This record gives sequence, structure tokens and C-alpha cells, in this order.
Amino acid sequence: MDQLGRVLSLLGVGEREAEIYIALVEQGPKSARELAEALGIPYTKIYTYLYKLENLGVVAKEGGGRPYRYRARPPAEVYKMLVNKTSEALRQLKPYFDGLQMVYERQHAVASTFLTLVRGTERIAELVHEIITTADSEVYLALPFPELVTYRLVSAIEEESKRVSIKVLTTARLRPMLSLPPRVEVRTTAELFGGGAIGDAVVIYVKHFDELSGVYSNERYIIEVAKTYFNHVWQRASFNTGTEQHTS
Repeated sequence: MDQLGRVLSLLGVGEREAEIYIALVEQGPKSARELAEALGIPYTKIYTYLYKLENLGVVAKEGGGRPYRYRARPPAEVYKMLVNKTSEALRQLKPYFDGLQMVYERQHAVASTFLTLVRGTERIAELVHEIITTADSEVYLALPFPELVTYRLVSAIEEESKRVSIKVLTTARLRPMLSLPPRVEVRTTAELFGGGAIGDAVVIYVKHFDELSGVYSNERYIIEVAKTYFNHVWQRASFNTGTEQHTS
């Protein structure tokens, strides 16, 4: 009971609600008055607890007449529902914690740090956008994953290409998603293992279990190495989407 209570408390379920649910599991359907008497809960408060449990979907009314009897939903169903709810809640919190992690790394990173590990599509998208908008003269982009080819990214490329040179390397499948002015050089290749953005800093990323992760650096040596590899792949890529070549 203590362990269950601690878990349920994280979902806003109090000790009394947990007691009521367990009583209904162990003793079967009961009326509000029967529950109040069995658990020593004031009758004036029992409906507040039952209403909360109904809203959570773990308790349901039984029968059509008054007084209502309440029954517990099967524990296996309740467990599955709680797993889904907590997973969704954590999923919604992820972008917030990703943002906090980025702030943390910026505030606490040592200036001479060689490489910074970055995780998550949103964080990588932010770094790609930052590299595009802060570059002094040129930007190289490798875009293999559709989740990064957003309206925001395309708009940034179009706008910043008015002041800096931008080269975009992508796949034939994603090429139609990149509606860019002629001043932006675009080449395609059959596939790209990973992607990156190179300007006055560099971020290189891959996809692992449907999530992007990679490394970020503003070290000049790392930037030059990334440019060298980009140009190697660029020279082997095709100008037109009908004759892409495979690059390994």
C-alpha cells in the first residue's frame, strides 16, 4: 500500500483515493455510504474522492438507480492507463528539459571543451538554426532526416542566403521539401548516414532509435575537418534529383 500510494501521489492521487480503490478491488462494488463506513471517511467527503477516481477512470458507477454503487476497474487496465498517462506526461516535458539541458551546458561548459554532446531533435534543430543565422561567410548543410526540414529551417536558409553562401546536401527523397532560391546550391545523393551544419561552429548528428543525437563544437580544427568531409561528399553528389549517386 505504501509503495502504491507513493506512485499514485505522483499522479495527484491521495492516500484516501488509493484506499477506496483497493477496498473496491478487494471487497467488490459498494455504495458511497458503505465505503465511508468501512474506511472511516466522513460521508460528506466520500463523494469528492469518488468523483476524482471517476475522472481518472479507475472507478465507475454501477447500475442506473440511486444510491449508486461503485466498482473498481480491473487493476491490469488501470496499470496500463497509468503507464500511458505517465509516458505522455513525460513526453510533453521532454522539450522543456531539453531546453534546460542546453542552458545548463552553455552555463557550465568549460570554454576549452573540445566537443559537447547534444541530444534530441529540437536541440539539434536549434543549433542548426543558430549556425545558419550566425555564420559570417558560408554555411554547409547536410540534411538527411525529414524532421529537421521544417518551414523554419527553409525560411532561415532562404533569408540568410542573401548575405552568406549556403550549400545544401540532401537526399532525393527530401529534395522536394526544399523549395529554395537559385542562389542556394543544392545537391542530392542516394543516402546520407548522418547530417550536420557547418558555419562558425559545427554540429554533426545521427539518428539512433528514432532520436537524433550528435556533437557540437566551435573548435576551428573540428570545423575544418567537417568541411573537408562535407566537400568530399559534395563532389560526389549530383546536381539533379534524377541521377543521384550512392555515397558510403
